Amino acid sequence: MVTPGEVPTPSGRHLRVLRISHSGVVTSWRERERDLRRRGVDLTLVTAVRWDEGGAPVPFEAAGDDFVVPVRTFGTHPNLFVFDPRPLWRLLGDDRWDLVDLHEEPFGLAVAEFLVLRWIRRRRTPFLVCSAQNLDKRYPPPFRWIERRSLAGAAGAYTCNTEAGEILRRKGLHGELELLPLGVDVARFRPVERRPPAGRLRVGFVGRLFPVKGAHVLLAAAARDPRLDVDIYGAGPEAAALAAQAAELGVTDRVTFHGHADEPALPSVYPTFDVLAVPSIPVPGSLEQFGRAVVEGQAAGVPSVASASGALPDVVGGAGLLVPPGDPEALCDALVRLLEEPGLWTRLRDEGLASVGRYSWAGIAELQEDLYQRAVRRG
Repeated sequence: MVTPGEVPTPSGRHLRVLRISHSGVVTSWRERERDLRRRGVDLTLVTAVRWDEGGAPVPFEAAGDDFVVPVRTFGTHPNLFVFDPRPLWRLLGDDRWDLVDLHEEPFGLAVAEFLVLRWIRRRRTPFLVCSAQNLDKRYPPPFRWIERRSLAGAAGAYTCNTEAGEILRRKGLHGELELLPLGVDVARFRPVERRPPAGRLRVGFVGRLFPVKGAHVLLAAAARDPRLDVDIYGAGPEAAALAAQAAELGVTDRVTFHGHADEPALPSVYPTFDVLAVPSIPVPGSLEQFGRAVVEGQAAGVPSVASASGALPDVVGGAGLLVPPGDPEALCDALVRLLEEPGLWTRLRDEGLASVGRYSWAGIAELQEDLYQRAVRRG
């Protein structure tokens, strides 16, 4: 008999899943896998020994997760790397898997590596792919061929935004499709009791320091009103240029560059903000695909002011304000509203806390479990 929460296959035993995800190197981002295992899925995770996250290298830490197999990787770009094939070869030689879950883009080299090893091993185990790509791109060979082959053979896919799923369908996905947002650990990211800001507004920024993230727009916005103080958490190639911009604008005394913040420290960082700024800018070939910081901020009780770009409007919802991307004046005006408009900050904070449950890892694991079942039946 199968007890509640267990995940049986048609034969009556537990579903056995091999999941491959380089981002599982971040300890707190393995909550999805932990919740799937709590639900009864017999899951093994392959992840990287070391990976660059947030502009800094993150080494794998087991943190008691004995279901994880850390594997050496070659390459640093999320779509232009491969795993050491030897551990994958051994794992794919095991005939116990009901499903392989590839948490990688369908055009990526890691997916191509899996397809080649699967073919050599002569396995017909169904597999899933994942995508966040919300721009309809036509890739050059061999990436176009990898994408075509993986989508044609996949039993299903999941995406973190609606546009990505629509693109996969147009490009040939016939399998199951599920919208699965990125999650947040609601037990770690929690609000603190506080009053609405008054007099001054502490604006936080959390993200990589790349032009597409728009930190330079935030600095220009801060220069327009002396009541705005800015904390920037992140690292990247724009760090020096942003420091020079702050000096040129005369806001050095109101802007603090904290550098890269390790993920375990973030739950204590967000409550120091009055508001989170997410001023992302669409550039050719790049568009905001989700906005993890927005969700973490909502869980911590911090409203957002974000660009109306990519997937951000859906994620922000009623828990923040949206402004045109690349517009410092509009960004400044929206931030100042939180100081000057009575009740606005409290209303946005309450909206975020009420809606963040949809991003809990437990809820996402439930949706993913259902996708696994459908994919196995299709496969």
